[in-house]
Amino acid sequence: MAYIDLINKLAQSGFNRVERDDRILDVFPTEISEKGVELWERWDVADISLVRIHLPFRPKFIKYYKLPRLKIEKSLYENKVKSLSRFKVVDIQNLT
Repeated sequence: MAYIDLINKLAQSGFNRVERDDRILDVFPTEISEKGVELWERWDVADISLVRIHLPFRPKFIKYYKLPRLKIEKSLYENKVKSLSRFKVVDIQNLT
């Protein structure tokens, strides 16, 4: 899979690129300090889908997470920091 193919698939699936001032980075602040990392998010009713892409792009370094929305919203409300590495990685083939 080429980078442009992945970006097109993410956009078609309703994902948005996480910008430096995005609220999700208040929960996962270490993700903004690492150079060469791009995050894409989609907020659904029960989950937050998050795709982490390491640049330069190599498909084997794509990580896809399904985060429980209530848990993340609670962390935002309570101003608590979490580590993305503590969440389970989902197979990118399950991206819908």
